Amino acid sequence: MNPLSRLAGQFGRFGLVGLINTGIDFAVTNALFLLLHPSGDLGLLGISALACLAAATNSYWMNSRWTFQQGAKAPQALANFALVALLGLVVNSAVFLFVAKYLHLLIEVGPVLTINLAKLVAVGAAMAVTFLGYRLGVFRSDSTLAFRREARLEPAALPPRWDWLGGILLLALLTRLAFLALAPVAYGDAVSYSWVAWFTAQGTAGLADSFWHSLFDFWQVPLIAAGLDRYPALVLASLIPGLLLVAVIYFIGRRLYGETAGSIAALLAALHPRLIEYAVNGYAESFYLCMATWGIWGLTALYQGQRGAAPVLAMGLGLGSYFLVRNEGLLLILLLLVSAGFFLRHERGALRALLTAAALMAALTAGYAAVTHALWDTPGLFAKGSNLAKEHIETLDLGAAARETYGGTERPAQALGWGERIGILLARWPRNLRYTAERLPGVLLSPAVLFALALPLLVANRGGARRAELPLALFTLWPLAFYPLLQLEPRLLFPTLIGVCLFGAGGVVALGRFLEQKLESSPRLARAAIPGLAAALLVLLLPITPLLAHSSENQRGFHREVGAWIAANLPADLRIAGDGYGYVSASTFWAGRKGEPRRWTETPEALATWARDQDFPVLILYEKYLREANPELLPVLETGIPGMRQLHTLHFPRVGRVVLWQAEPPASSTTFTPATPRPNP
Repeated sequence: MNPLSRLAGQFGRFGLVGLINTGIDFAVTNALFLLLHPSGDLGLLGISALACLAAATNSYWMNSRWTFQQGAKAPQALANFALVALLGLVVNSAVFLFVAKYLHLLIEVGPVLTINLAKLVAVGAAMAVTFLGYRLGVFRSDSTLAFRREARLEPAALPPRWDWLGGILLLALLTRLAFLALAPVAYGDAVSYSWVAWFTAQGTAGLADSFWHSLFDFWQVPLIAAGLDRYPALVLASLIPGLLLVAVIYFIGRRLYGETAGSIAALLAALHPRLIEYAVNGYAESFYLCMATWGIWGLTALYQGQRGAAPVLAMGLGLGSYFLVRNEGLLLILLLLVSAGFFLRHERGALRALLTAAALMAALTAGYAAVTHALWDTPGLFAKGSNLAKEHIETLDLGAAARETYGGTERPAQALGWGERIGILLARWPRNLRYTAERLPGVLLSPAVLFALALPLLVANRGGARRAELPLALFTLWPLAFYPLLQLEPRLLFPTLIGVCLFGAGGVVALGRFLEQKLESSPRLARAAIPGLAAALLVLLLPITPLLAHSSENQRGFHREVGAWIAANLPADLRIAGDGYGYVSASTFWAGRKGEPRRWTETPEALATWARDQDFPVLILYEKYLREANPELLPVLETGIPGMRQLHTLHFPRVGRVVLWQAEPPASSTTFTPATPRPNP
């Protein structure tokens, strides 16, 4: 039997076993769901884990004896099988939780159908992972072992293909502009960054909230100083580094695995939905990812023996800029530099390069701190360490977090002892791990992770130099190991995306060469192996981007309409407050105003008193925010707020009502009358 027929037979048998396992998985999932009626994520996770365990037990018995016909080697393969089964369990449960929780954003379905659709997607994802794991890592044939020993992935020997890279960057630009056309949104931290940059560029930095200051704001200042308005500057501040990120991924890929892998990695980055979204939404992610990845390029070059100014500048400026946006990244930077110093301690010039890069980082930090201190009387470092004092996280419990953040009960971090801080962090850890598993599929959004997992199974000699992959591996695993201990947000996991694109591209080349060997009797099919795998991977990414843009527009596009009403109907100098966590700030941003978050209160009387004492004549309440974070105030949408009248109400499908309230002035005062409101579709 030729190798291709044998592989097809194995996959067919694996598919039949998979159907049986799927039946077991579905049966156990539905039985436990109908029996236990779980109400939270933990219950769903437990059900998914038990169902996967039952299916995995059957999978080992049938695959070892029938699919791969290596029953005699079962005892030796048991440990490897357990690792692959555990990985399949993680993938199955993570995808199951993600789809079960967020499917309703796309379609309206009942709970039982939701659970089954989520399980179907989860089983499909886990099946792809486990087949490669079993075929390449557990029940390996002699030919597979020989391929792994003999195959090599070497750095590119020829100069970069600038024409090819230019085409990829043009594709990246077009996809990002298309996303921007579908979802021109500005929200959350991006608005806060924008205001700091705006006030700084206008020479009124004292009006800015320095809590939101980082090097990203300084990068945005020249764009505003050049004459751009807030929103175009916000977009370009993330778009330019977002495109440069694609370029540096290309350079790292060709350094590690060759020209083909570098091009595939760049294409993956150019078309990845999350990297597209965050390259146009004004967040700092594309900026710090770009700078950190240039630092990884410098370290990779150093490991491969390159000396000179380029790696030093890349490490010093890249890693230094990363630190000045995400201060906690200092721990990773130290790990990268110390490990490089240890592994390269006997190589001439390496330690000098590392020390020079560290000095450059220190100089960049000192300059940043000096300018920041002159503007705000603070060095601007570790300001967000106050998050260590928070007991609640908005992504896990929005209501409790809103009470703590906006209710006047938040304690300063410096008021806590280390014992209290550690206790808070440890209490978060189990919930954050579960949340990481739930949201990671929504961050990765790509089967490239499957090829990244296949890379070490197929090729033992990689990277062209000893330990050259280490900097990228540390950068990739860092957010998964570190952030679950702190305040976790899905976008903090984005460094993992860089590794997935690069390791995934290497895996595509490795698997393609493996298939070329199996298809050597069919030269045309063999030549199409690598392009076919890459094309299939990219095609799977394409429909996700418009869905993500549609979701973003549905969730946040209403802010533009609220902002347009404010700009057309309220005086420019009127102070506005409203619901926090980015609601009021995003709406007023589109009106060219800076709204302030209101005090979290349990009663309308307390809210009215706060607005009067703080001199806010206009309040904006959002039904969605009240429902999720402050349900105690939800009745005011019907009963009203003492001393205030409803100024205007807008209705949106996803958010519900957005109600603007105006304080009733004293009889002797003058008041304003809004212009006739435009109809709200």
